Amino acid sequence: MNLRGKVVWVTGSSRGIGKAAVYRFAARGARVVVSARTKNDIDEIVGEINANGDSAIAIPCDVSRRSDVVALVANVRKTWGGVDILVNNAGIGIFKKIVQLEEEEWDAMMEVNLKSAFLCSQAVLPGMIERQTGHIINVVSVAGRQPFYSSGGYCASKYGMLGLTDVLRLENRKHGIKVTAVLPGATSTAIWGDAEVDHGAMMNAEDVANVIVSACETDDAAMIEEIVMRPQGGDL
Repeated sequence: MNLRGKVVWVTGSSRGIGKAAVYRFAARGARVVVSARTKNDIDEIVGEINANGDSAIAIPCDVSRRSDVVALVANVRKTWGGVDILVNNAGIGIFKKIVQLEEEEWDAMMEVNLKSAFLCSQAVLPGMIERQTGHIINVVSVAGRQPFYSSGGYCASKYGMLGLTDVLRLENRKHGIKVTAVLPGATSTAIWGDAEVDHGAMMNAEDVANVIVSACETDDAAMIEEIVMRPQGGDL
């Protein structure tokens, strides 16, 4: 698929994998919607993309809030005519044993990691169904397939996201809509916070972004359902 002129919305695109992805999509000729909660961060990214002659707009959005999501999609529809590709990338990680995890921390991961993918997918699907084409990519993590120590809440949200991905695919394949799960292993981003991990043994955000964009450039007849990525030495 030629991405030139396609409208691509990447959630959580002020940093990490999302930030790397919007630069990569823009370089491939896509019109990119850059969204995150912090306006200054996304304004700076969009300024750089447009200064390079590519096309991007910045829309602040808390993707765990339906009102924000609906407003963003309406704004994009008015500006560019609808979202062709949605990348559900927004995510947070709080790494504690289940016995230590606060209820508010559990809720935050469910809202940002899982609920946001539901809200954003639900918001763009009517337009995709009407056009009988579209692509949703959910950035899940290998934590959606296997457990990790001190990651109970994070794994639960990602297992749920993978289940959501599978159902989205079942329900929307007949409309010509592709749904792909990308499961990166350990990736060097800010999600780790102050955790004592070896960033040098991890993949980088650009590695994952390149895979996401490549999945969107496959032939329309191809249905790539799941892509698992792991660092060369295996997960930490």
